[in-house]
Amino acid sequence: MTKAEVRYLSLVRKEGGEPIIGIPYRPMSVDPDLVASFVLAVIIFENRQLKTFVKEGYVVVIEEGAYVVGLLIVDKVDDDEPYRQNLIKIVEKFEANYESLLTSWKGDIRPFREYALDILQVYPYRTFDLKMIPRLVSKSEATPDYQAIIPWSVGTTDEKLQTVLGYINGKRTIEEIMQQSEFEDSEIMAIMSMLDKYKWITLIRRLEDNSILIKINDPPMVLLGVYGDQLTKLVELCDGTRTLSEICELLPFNMEAVKTVANRLIDAGVLSYVDTSSIVERKMEV
Repeated sequence: MTKAEVRYLSLVRKEGGEPIIGIPYRPMSVDPDLVASFVLAVIIFENRQLKTFVKEGYVVVIEEGAYVVGLLIVDKVDDDEPYRQNLIKIVEKFEANYESLLTSWKGDIRPFREYALDILQVYPYRTFDLKMIPRLVSKSEATPDYQAIIPWSVGTTDEKLQTVLGYINGKRTIEEIMQQSEFEDSEIMAIMSMLDKYKWITLIRRLEDNSILIKINDPPMVLLGVYGDQLTKLVELCDGTRTLSEICELLPFNMEAVKTVANRLIDAGVLSYVDTSSIVERKMEV
């Protein structure tokens, strides 16, 4: 069974109906703001109880706190209780953290944006293989969508995000960053999901001796000019079946040199990793 996806999460002020924070996760066939408006109309203005309803294949889970209403939109599920329990915790923690601001409402929602980190610890934009290595990307005229503004990067969330950025050097895995950082693993995962969502990082694998690569494109002339015929031989040996150590035995280079060139070829889109589990499955079938 396909896992239900979280589509949208929102916290809305009960008195007045102002949206305080809203996190869109994935595209929807309906406007989540219209769904939120309907819920608020029923709960706040009609003073009716509404805990769940289904709209065009989505389940809308609703929880009321003392000051805010939490809405969580997910793909249709038979049991929404796990989502409800998480939403209850999100609402309760939010109200505990910001009770003074909520009781003396000034209309400024900016101080609440940092709470997105707490929400993303429960429901990150995506999850990651901890063995992946994050690498920072550079914004330029050619890549204007890189390093987009992260709306949640304010207050303490921004401080934590900047600290995590300091750990990203293109060599450490996510797991190693978790081990070296003073933050909770869930915070690291939430921040990584922000950086990935707003295109601050790309993710690569660490080349191991048993890594298996396959050629997907011809090498560019600039690399051929640097490495010569041996590069062509390396590329051709990457046939999707040999491990890197097996390839190294067929070349006049040590493993470190082979990994250096292979990484350049991966970055250039010449080589790609092969899922080793699929190799095992094919061998078992034979």
